[in-house]
Amino acid sequence: MLCYFISRKDYSIINCIEANSFSCVHNLDCSGKTKIVVAGNPGAADGDFAILKDGKEVRFKGIIEKIDHADGELKHSVSCLEIEQIFDQKILLSNVEIIKQTGIEDFIAQTIKTYFSESGDDFADMAYIKCEALTHTKIVAKPATDKGIYNFKTYIGNAKQNYGIFLDFEFEKDRLNITIHKKEQAAMQIDTTITDVTSCKETYKVKVLSKLNVLWFNPLTQEESMRYFYLHSDRSTSEVNKDRIDGTISTIYIEAETEEEMIQEAKNEFKSNSYSHSIEADIIATSNIYPFKELYAGHEVRIKTAAAGIQESIISEVAFDDAADVVSVKFGILKVRLTDKLK
Repeated sequence: MLCYFISRKDYSIINCIEANSFSCVHNLDCSGKTKIVVAGNPGAADGDFAILKDGKEVRFKGIIEKIDHADGELKHSVSCLEIEQIFDQKILLSNVEIIKQTGIEDFIAQTIKTYFSESGDDFADMAYIKCEALTHTKIVAKPATDKGIYNFKTYIGNAKQNYGIFLDFEFEKDRLNITIHKKEQAAMQIDTTITDVTSCKETYKVKVLSKLNVLWFNPLTQEESMRYFYLHSDRSTSEVNKDRIDGTISTIYIEAETEEEMIQEAKNEFKSNSYSHSIEADIIATSNIYPFKELYAGHEVRIKTAAAGIQESIISEVAFDDAADVVSVKFGILKVRLTDKLK
């Protein structure tokens, strides 16, 4: 395996060193951490890019958090963050009309240009980034902000969770291509009782949200009103109190300028609640039933466990290393905070 180090400042190749080992974690909110042990001094700095390749296969792409080594040793330990962390910055909400008129993918592409590659700040701009929206998913909801400010990396992670929007990073000779697209993916069927799953632990589960009371404040009209939404047996939601499933009742406050936006936020609340559990499973790395390439954070699943039967979920974390025979996968979201969600 070889690890390439690329300057975040000017996109030049800093070094290429043999990698002795690695352990990698990817998760839904793009906060996973990876450790790569290389045979020498990378000569790179915190924030530079690290790309781990095994032959032609890219095992990891990310940014350096820190580099450690013991005195007298050639080996260096490189701690890395997921590559989406280059967008871990609070920014001012702008171009929001693009979400409804063209698509959330186009909004993300434009925001990257506005704040990260073409902002006019020559010192900070990553001018080598080229963005392209491959799909165009129009929605009415916009990012939740605090006085017009929001974290762009958090938004990207929540777009993955709520709408299946993914960013792909491709390092080419003179540019970093970022493509943004909605991944058309059927829910992966996971049966934790078969032999390809070597262990399974369900650590937490809450009863499904079946009724949501919404206090809606419209900042344009300065009016407040109560609206009531229900989850039906076919998993759809509406304001019709019929064919409800058994579950919990909750109340939230939504500030939205349009009814469409308010309804979308209510639907997001139901979807996030459906992931309020935590299931951990180890899957054989060479499994033909559950191919490694399909085990990625953000992939929706229908998972069967001995204790709970079949339930809808999402892959929230994937962990693996160069020596392990299994891939450790977490399903569901143990703790969901309204302030962290895409609105």
